[in-house]
Amino acid sequence: MDIRYDIENNVMQIDDVDIHPHSLDTNFIGVCNNCNSDVSSISYHTYEEGMVVAGKCSLCDTIVAIMYDNEWNWQGEETISQFFDIKSSNNLKNLNSIDRKKLATVFTPAETDAMYAKARGEKYVRQYLYRARKKYADFEELFGIHINI
Repeated sequence: MDIRYDIENNVMQIDDVDIHPHSLDTNFIGVCNNCNSDVSSISYHTYEEGMVVAGKCSLCDTIVAIMYDNEWNWQGEETISQFFDIKSSNNLKNLNSIDRKKLATVFTPAETDAMYAKARGEKYVRQYLYRARKKYADFEELFGIHINI
């Protein structure tokens, strides 16, 4: 899992998908693995079947992504070492640059909606996105446009 973070806008990017926060609450969420100081949340993001919370250490400023399932059971943690600027993010820009008629030629409306929702970091129907991904090669063959969402 490739996780990046835009500190200025509190946007998390997981596997090249921008996920905007649904909450910017600050709460104690754990202890830093590097220096044993308090880690507080800086943003909460809905992702797949759960949540990803971005947290920052109060002493060493390490930023971590902590994954939870829908019932708030801890699933894992990763240190975020890569950062990006949301203004230069390409997923939605690339999708918006494709003519809707071309998309409609290969993808069903539900698959197209799922691709747009995923690119915006919103909830989507996984089944439709998986079906769309199976058609990416066909789309590229027909129109010479590579999609990676």
